[in-house]
Amino acid sequence: MKNPPWLLPRFFRFIGIFLTLAGIVLTILRFWAGIKPDFLEMKVFVIYSAYLETHEFSLITNNISEEICGIVLLLGLFFLAFSKMRTESGEIWAIRTRALVYSFYTNTIFLILAFIFIYGWGFLMIMTLNLVLFLILYNIFFYSLFIRSESKDDE
Repeated sequence: MKNPPWLLPRFFRFIGIFLTLAGIVLTILRFWAGIKPDFLEMKVFVIYSAYLETHEFSLITNNISEEICGIVLLLGLFFLAFSKMRTESGEIWAIRTRALVYSFYTNTIFLILAFIFIYGWGFLMIMTLNLVLFLILYNIFFYSLFIRSESKDDE
């Protein structure tokens, strides 16, 4: 099977592993340890911001540690999900498709349950998690299906 042109070169997988691990560590440091470095406090352009005051199309002072965590984690997961494997075959493509469907179903069920059972700030936190949840689920399903497929081939 010809490699799909939208898959990234294989070396992006290693960049993805590094960025994902870095994103996890940075997120833990920022949100669980409460570390918010002062040197990341800077003026940023916003299209819309609503904290204590509402700003539109202006510069505000903000600590960009949360944005760095999100971007690093999202890029890492994206690179992991969409980089080529050593050999791309019809079987790998079928695994990619199956992982995509499983991720979509699981994420949809998760969101329906969140709408039913979680309210207020907790719901906002779930929606924030949902920004990366689909890629997390896709990577979990893809690599678990891939490893299971590889182990069946070895038997």
